[in-house]
Amino acid sequence: MVRIASFRGILYNQKKIRDVSKVIAPPYDVITPEEQEKLHRKSPYNVVRLILSQEPSPYESVARLFDGWRTEKIFVRDEKPALYFLSHRFSDREGKERERLGFIALARLEDFSSGTIRPHEKTLAAPKEDRLRLMLACHANLSPIFALYSHFKQTINRTLAEQMQGVPPLIEAREDRGGTCRLWRVTDPEIICLAQREMAERPLLIADGHHRYEAALNYRNRLREQRGTWSGREAFNYVMMYFADINDDGLVILPTHRLVRSFPPIPFQKLEEELQKYFYLEPYPKTPEGQRWFLRALRSSGKKRHLIGAAFKRDPRYLILRLKNRRIMQRLAKDLSDPLRDLDVSALHLLILEHILGMTVEEQTEGEVLGYSQDEEKALKAVDKEDYQAAFILNPPKPEEILAVVQRGEKMPQKSTYFYPKLISGLVINKIDPEEEISDQPEGQA
Repeated sequence: MVRIASFRGILYNQKKIRDVSKVIAPPYDVITPEEQEKLHRKSPYNVVRLILSQEPSPYESVARLFDGWRTEKIFVRDEKPALYFLSHRFSDREGKERERLGFIALARLEDFSSGTIRPHEKTLAAPKEDRLRLMLACHANLSPIFALYSHFKQTINRTLAEQMQGVPPLIEAREDRGGTCRLWRVTDPEIICLAQREMAERPLLIADGHHRYEAALNYRNRLREQRGTWSGREAFNYVMMYFADINDDGLVILPTHRLVRSFPPIPFQKLEEELQKYFYLEPYPKTPEGQRWFLRALRSSGKKRHLIGAAFKRDPRYLILRLKNRRIMQRLAKDLSDPLRDLDVSALHLLILEHILGMTVEEQTEGEVLGYSQDEEKALKAVDKEDYQAAFILNPPKPEEILAVVQRGEKMPQKSTYFYPKLISGLVINKIDPEEEISDQPEGQA
């Protein structure tokens, strides 16, 4: 059972920060060094200084900075618990205008074994440890975790949108890429109760923020151990989340392409022979026009069948790979369900990277042999200009494919999805007060 609760959010004080656009940032894990410098120049109070510190002792520095900004009243905490309704308007990669709706609230932390909150991707140890140390230093959720739920009628979004019709937003901020975020504070008890009732029976899927969620679980466990006794209603048993409906037309999923280096050298003729054992190969010349046709064919044909695009260093062709027979993956991955075996990213990791190129699972998840990019043209260029040996271009998984995997208790390979646009940091922060109790029961219930 999913338990959500309103909370007293910490927001930028607009009497001191006139333009919130200057202090917001993307999530920490997608910020490049160049973007980080740009965010630093925007404002001395940009949230990037908290979520991705450049200081020599980063965790202690963030704690001091966070406390200082609250003392200076750069940050102010709401007096009353609320939900925060968020509209994110943006243009997708094809230039179509979209609006993604959702709301920010607290969710009671649940171990994955309960099945109430489920991951869809594997995680890495180092980022989890980093985010845990940050939480222990500042005792706050600096960014919301992006969670998905499914409700065909979209009752919560429709109700919130109707209630906020004609009401000026509390915050309006513009992203560098042109998107606009508008945030409303919702304190109406009836709407909060409606959201709590509607969410109670809907399992959650973590879309983005797997490392932060697992860090929050470890933080909760650490504080429970320190206390010895706990009721379950303490603030450290909850985490700030953004809830989006998977049926929302504004939900856009992009693929994350792979760049590969350091696999054992294989003569190209032998590599091609190995690929042809399992895939039909459709070649395109490595010319500007050939690249356009290659990417266009990969996207259009990928809507009907599972395909993988490939580019190898010193090969004058781009290749579209189509699996010859589903039984190949069935033999190779007997312990996986059909929905997980059928994903392009599974065929890439299990059949190409591991079986053909000889990369172990450990090599794929640790070290620097794999790079990731959401820009297919940059990924292809990196093979020629940088020290990568190959690029693999993927189509995005469909929402129903992700759900089918998660419902069987399985996880996709790391970085299998990219929910676009990324959820903005800096709109709302949740301070975790260990003495505060959270109310996650709709009014009138025990």
